[in-house]
Amino acid sequence: MKIIEIDYPRFFLEHRGKKFDVVAARKGDGMVIFKPSIGWNNLTSSVGQDSESLYEEIDDVIYNAWPELWEVANDDR
Repeated sequence: MKIIEIDYPRFFLEHRGKKFDVVAARKGDGMVIFKPSIGWNNLTSSVGQDSESLYEEIDDVIYNAWPELWEVANDDR
């Protein structure tokens, strides 16, 4: 998986030859979550991967590119 572009709160990604985007949001407890614009069902079908492991990969690639996103979330508490 790789990041193509960041236009916060949108992250444009490519995985297994498929391009898609996710939107980052913070829950009330400061936790960062990601939602694919095409929905989880469509995304998992498109890339042929279960949602849990796909979410972990998305989380990892974005964290490695922009760890400050999580620091800000922790500072908001």
